[in-house]
Amino acid sequence: MSESPEIIQVEAAWEALQKDSHLGPVVLNWGKCPLAPSKDYFRELCESILAQQISVKVALVFTQRLNDLLNGKIDPQTVCALSVEELRPLGISARKAETLLDLARHCLEGRIELDKLREMPEMEIREGLTQVKGIGPWTVTMFLIFALNRSRVIPTHDFGIRKAIQKLYKLEEIPKISEVPQYFSLWAPHESVASWYLWRSLENGGKV
Repeated sequence: MSESPEIIQVEAAWEALQKDSHLGPVVLNWGKCPLAPSKDYFRELCESILAQQISVKVALVFTQRLNDLLNGKIDPQTVCALSVEELRPLGISARKAETLLDLARHCLEGRIELDKLREMPEMEIREGLTQVKGIGPWTVTMFLIFALNRSRVIPTHDFGIRKAIQKLYKLEEIPKISEVPQYFSLWAPHESVASWYLWRSLENGGKV
């Protein structure tokens, strides 16, 4: 029998990361990480798709518009009943609309079994979700952190993470994707929580 996936331990992460000479001040400034597991995996995946390559503020607007369009019921059945033309007025691209529809189809056809994702190994989740047209490593990484609360996820491809590392260590250049894991090795086994603090470190005045 395989071991259960490692889930974020907020208290342990708080105690460990505040002792880091570089990340510690950010941790103390923002307090304990509020991340908690989600139960609505389909909604979380839709939100991650909507958030691709845009700011948090704009992503929240798109999410609210989708929520309003479906009267709060975002599930594979309601999304699959829509068309690209019905989704485009939300302000999203045709590609994102197609990704939402393809995700819904995968779920309805059993190619993605939402109720099994919580216990699946990370690599199996990545392999399964990236079969959806338009879902890549970044989207899966966001899902792993924010929906499944996996504790050891490193968003190597996230530009904000790389920018935060540059700022934190006062580097002349933004670190390469291949260099990101070496910084996260200092924060193991709390890489996901460290990511949350790195994102917070880029915010102004405590506002998203």
